[in-house]
Amino acid sequence: MSLTIQSTSSDQSEKLIRIFLTNQRSGVLATADRNDNPHAATVYYKLDDDLTVLFGTRSETQKFKNLEENKQAAFVVYDEATQTTVQITGRVEFVEDETTREHVLEMMHSSSVSQSAESVPPVGKLNAGDYKIVRIIPMVIRLAEYSVAEPGSGDIFETILFSE
Repeated sequence: MSLTIQSTSSDQSEKLIRIFLTNQRSGVLATADRNDNPHAATVYYKLDDDLTVLFGTRSETQKFKNLEENKQAAFVVYDEATQTTVQITGRVEFVEDETTREHVLEMMHSSSVSQSAESVPPVGKLNAGDYKIVRIIPMVIRLAEYSVAEPGSGDIFETILFSE
């Protein structure tokens, strides 16, 4: 899989989005089953060099079952202090590579420890099947930085469009 940036809203879009996503640890994953019933869940994530997003979950969770039925997903990351949000829409693939699996599981553990002082991330406390690693392949990533915008200006967005 090779993603190509098709267009950006400015020369700084990729840099600003990458910095923001690298500095955050969790986001909300939105999925839907084959009947379009929505579901959302918070996950720890890892940003890959190509701006894909990796996370781990369990095979019997609702989010994983939905992704098996419907490969489309949305992902939102928000920082309250800067009123900045990133919205990602794309499709998912399941990752079988053992090295990637270990990196993602370690990231989940370290994020849990550093953010909540819990040694086990929330999904690790579920009896819901084996760990599965999921990659979100973005089609659109959009950053909005509300704290820097004048009211009504609308000039707050950085957008990247991708093609495969």
